[in-house]
Amino acid sequence: MLSLTKQAIAAALALIAKGDEAPSDAVIDALLARELVRRVGQRLEVTPYGKSYCRSMHTPAWH
Repeated sequence: MLSLTKQAIAAALALIAKGDEAPSDAVIDALLARELVRRVGQRLEVTPYGKSYCRSMHTPAWH
């Protein structure tokens, strides 16, 4: 499985959510394996787990 940083995962999920362009096939396969996205017909859709992952990346740090 492809090793991805949190920032790379968040960026790929943002691309998929916008629908502008898709990340590379290797990144898509890694996201599918982590169940962060799913295939719906010919397109990709961010799963509820993927949405939660994105929200957790943007939570404020109160330090």
